[in-house]
Amino acid sequence: MTGEPPIDGVGSGPYLDEFFAALANYRRRCVLHYLRAEGRASLGGIARQIAAWERAYRSDIGSAELLDRIEIELFHIHLPRLREVSLVGYDRQTSLVIYRDPPDIVKAILDLCTSRDIPS
Repeated sequence: MTGEPPIDGVGSGPYLDEFFAALANYRRRCVLHYLRAEGRASLGGIARQIAAWERAYRSDIGSAELLDRIEIELFHIHLPRLREVSLVGYDRQTSLVIYRDPPDIVKAILDLCTSRDIPS
């Protein structure tokens, strides 16, 4: 860490880079958009919503194959990455993904991206 003051509890330098890296991916932002509204959701519920959003942009994508691919990527890539930076949690008892109240800078980034990420 550098001697800079933390940005809204996020920190600076490499730690801030981790937040930006996590938010740089469209599907990870979609997870956060969805959980921000719902609070918690199953992996399948999150995958279905992301698939619906993606089909709104590209109707040529087959729904079953898309849903399977999204679910696999969420489980193996995107949710672990979001857990690493404490933006989501996972309740093993209920198998739910839980939205963690992120720092204000993360909320601001999501606000800026909403209209581009989520079809109207």
